[in-house]
Amino acid sequence: MLSVIVPTYNERDNAAALLQRTLDAFGQIPEPAELLIVDDDSPDGTAAAMEAEATARRAGDRVRVITRTTDKGLAKAVSAGFAAASGDVVAVMDADLSHPPELLPELLAAVRKGADVAIASRYVSGGGTEGWPLKRRIISRGACWMARPLTPIRDSTSGFFALRKEVLEGMEFVPRGYKIGLELFARLPQARVTEVPFVFRDRTHGVSKLGSAVILAYLVQLATLYRNRFPRLVGYLQFGLIGLLGMAVDSAMFALGYWYIGLKTLGPTLGGFFAQTLSFVIAARFNFALNRLWTFRERRRHARMSVFLAVSMIGFVLRSLLFEFIVSLPPPTNGGWWAALVHAVTIEQIALVLGVVTASLWNFYGSRRWAFPAGDEELPAGLPRPAELIAQSWVVILLVSAGILSVLFASQTPLTFDEAYYWQWSRHLAWGYFDHPPMIAYLIYAGTRLVGTNPLGVRLMPGILAVTLAWMIYLLGKAYWRNSRAGLWALVLTVTTPLFAVGDMISTPDTPLLFFWASTILLTLRALEYGRLVDWLAVGVSAGLGMLSKFPMIVLYLALLLALLATARGRRSLKSAKPWLALVISVVVSLPMILWEYRNNLDSIIFHLKQGFGPAAGAHDHATGIATFGQYLLGQAGVLTPLVFILVAVAIGYAWLRRPPGGDESNRLAPAEIRPFLLFPALLTFGLFGAASFLQSSGPNWSAPAYVTGLPLAGGLLAGMIHHRLRLLRWLAVITVGFAAVVSLYAHIEVAHPLIPYPNYPLTFPLDRRPLAHWVDELRHKETQDGRAPWIVGSDYKIASVLAFYMKGRPATYDPFEVGSGSAYLAWQRLPTTSTVGIYIGHDPRPGELSRLFVSYRPLGSFELKRLGVTLRRYYAFAGPLKPQAFSRH
Repeated sequence: MLSVIVPTYNERDNAAALLQRTLDAFGQIPEPAELLIVDDDSPDGTAAAMEAEATARRAGDRVRVITRTTDKGLAKAVSAGFAAASGDVVAVMDADLSHPPELLPELLAAVRKGADVAIASRYVSGGGTEGWPLKRRIISRGACWMARPLTPIRDSTSGFFALRKEVLEGMEFVPRGYKIGLELFARLPQARVTEVPFVFRDRTHGVSKLGSAVILAYLVQLATLYRNRFPRLVGYLQFGLIGLLGMAVDSAMFALGYWYIGLKTLGPTLGGFFAQTLSFVIAARFNFALNRLWTFRERRRHARMSVFLAVSMIGFVLRSLLFEFIVSLPPPTNGGWWAALVHAVTIEQIALVLGVVTASLWNFYGSRRWAFPAGDEELPAGLPRPAELIAQSWVVILLVSAGILSVLFASQTPLTFDEAYYWQWSRHLAWGYFDHPPMIAYLIYAGTRLVGTNPLGVRLMPGILAVTLAWMIYLLGKAYWRNSRAGLWALVLTVTTPLFAVGDMISTPDTPLLFFWASTILLTLRALEYGRLVDWLAVGVSAGLGMLSKFPMIVLYLALLLALLATARGRRSLKSAKPWLALVISVVVSLPMILWEYRNNLDSIIFHLKQGFGPAAGAHDHATGIATFGQYLLGQAGVLTPLVFILVAVAIGYAWLRRPPGGDESNRLAPAEIRPFLLFPALLTFGLFGAASFLQSSGPNWSAPAYVTGLPLAGGLLAGMIHHRLRLLRWLAVITVGFAAVVSLYAHIEVAHPLIPYPNYPLTFPLDRRPLAHWVDELRHKETQDGRAPWIVGSDYKIASVLAFYMKGRPATYDPFEVGSGSAYLAWQRLPTTSTVGIYIGHDPRPGELSRLFVSYRPLGSFELKRLGVTLRRYYAFAGPLKPQAFSRH
């Protein structure tokens, strides 16, 4: 008996012709035959149409319609048909009539004559395609060519075939992808196969399923089949590819350490050892992660990082010995290939490459043998679904691109006033400052020690935190919406909106605050999910480091408490000691700063309270209330762009009104349990600073923590808009992201390479003030007497900080007049003697201020700071002996 399986989805228009031609073909078969329509619950009513046509033709005994409502997909529909088939021979064909049912008698005859599989082939003599464009012919031929090592069948992508049902028994068949025939053919290498020629004609009704998603699914399916057929060979190739990537990472890290950081000055032996140690640790971790995810993913439960490091350590020793041997060789005195090679590259580079190659041979053997031992797990059923794979690929691309852009921006863009000021902090490390907690100072200190005192060094560590923050926002969006695409679009918003795209690339306390804000939330979710003490301790450490970054972190403490109270699992956790121990740990981590505040009369805390909640923080003549609240809203729209701000506001309201799915029997947190941890931090932050804006003008960046959880909520809405059937919503989504991206890209270009010469350029933005520093250097050189250089005094902390960074030798600079931001200068500056000469630099010299600073003074001239030929500000210089009392703390 022959059973013909036809998987369908939205094929109602083909119902009549399909049944008529198939039943006519059954009339040419000298044995019983049945038609199984396996429909994936088509919204166009395909199943009902098929049943109606079968009834009209009185063929109900020969036609069965199976409707599937779950676990949909072409391959799974065919698999369901195999299970329901009554015949000993089963055939598969499409419903669009591109597979002619009239060929069924010939396919069945080939099987009855002894073939295990009979395939309707386009690529044997007599077969072909009709009306195909060149592009589609190339794609089809290329797909078959790529599958040739798996099966000798010439038309391996044909979906029209018949086979003995008995060949399916005992076969490890995995229903996946769109090419169900290839899945079967590749798993039947010893089967007797006959290819029957036929001419493929495109459908006349309905829409073709061929598209980029189908092509990607085919490639994923092909890769999995290759790995199943040639596991050792493909494993070798995968390991080798990762090894090449690891070599690139290794070489880059070695170059960074040996040449850029300056370890070369220690000599080839000691400097080479330290540089290789740095590159080894980073490259080994990189290789282990990729091999665990890809090469040995079927063994990932048995993967052991410690063993991998031990194996790699032996390879590292081999590499180091070879490196030492080669660099110790005497330089070539005669010609030849060795002399030419040494002349073309350095001896250290030759030693590095040969050492890495030797070590990689050992690492491959040792990793496969011990670090990734074989286990009992079965090979996972293929790679992630195409949509998930595309989303995850774009996540990697965006993060890498953001990292590259961050490095380019950091190295090419002059420092802002505040960045130079925070760099001054890193020269006077303390547990607190009169402006902010100390984290930014320690980050800048670490960055400048790694890559030098330059703009990149100042921005290196905050830049790394910013890229990691973008990744964590992706994780929050993916966790809440349970969809990688939602997380991807949250990431897109993060890397395109000016607040994050530009703001996070500048070294300010906001970057570490946002980083530890996000990490604390993620760690809390992890602690709730697993309930382990170590996770709660990590929450405490992260929260404490957040407090060392910026004081608004205290808002997150309250938000997390409310979020825990809002869920049953959170309330249960509060009855244990673990969350409270996390709170204690956070206090311990921030304790040095707390003690500093206590010893300094809570100056920093009082300064921030005044700055945020009242005019006492500074003199403001404008009205407050609705006016300043309106400025607050405009500021938020400005740093996000208006459309993104509206999207975030709508997303927060939607999350508040819509209750997502609850939990299940697993320990995995449900969206309903995650929602409070996204809503409460955003609502409390907006509520606090929105209310404060009625009392005082607020900075646009003050509400930035709200967007750490607001953007993941917006990512799901944006993903829905991007894929919505309404063109208006799709266009609105594109405009929202596109406008934000254009604004951010322009901001990057404008500050790094000025384009527009407008006179009102914001002086707080990055601006090249090196000409000003060079002018002051010349004045300082002229005023130097008896080897005693004059002190450099700025009229405010901004000028003093920029001059300290860009002047030759980076001298100490002073700001004795500061009363607000910049008060940290008063903590570390020393008193001059009565004979100390100083140079005062200011853009608005006041006689009273000059008299208070100098015993007597004389003008040294003025300097115009220009941008594209436009004068932005004029600076004046005065010199004279300084009054010691002017530098006393007041």
